Amino acid sequence: METTNPLRGLAAELDARGWRTALRAGTLTVTNPDAPRLTDAITCDGRAFWWTWGQEAGPADDIAGVADRIVHVLRTVTP
Repeated sequence: METTNPLRGLAAELDARGWRTALRAGTLTVTNPDAPRLTDAITCDGRAFWWTWGQEAGPADDIAGVADRIVHVLRTVTP
C-alpha cells in the first residue's frame, strides 16, 4: 500500500481488518474492536513506527507487517 503518510496507510490497513483507529496530531490510536480496553497509540518518525512505551513497532515501509504486530499485541487471549 503506497501512501505519503505512513500513519494514514497503517490506519487504512487496520481499518480494512476491522480494527478501530483514530488519527490525530501525528498519533494513531488503535483499538481492538472485541476488547475496547486493549488500545494503544502509535507514532511514526518517518523511518519507523513506535509504541507508546518507546519500543519500535517496525519500519515505516512495512505497513502490513506492523499491522500484523499491532493486531498480535492487542489481541484477546482466551484460556
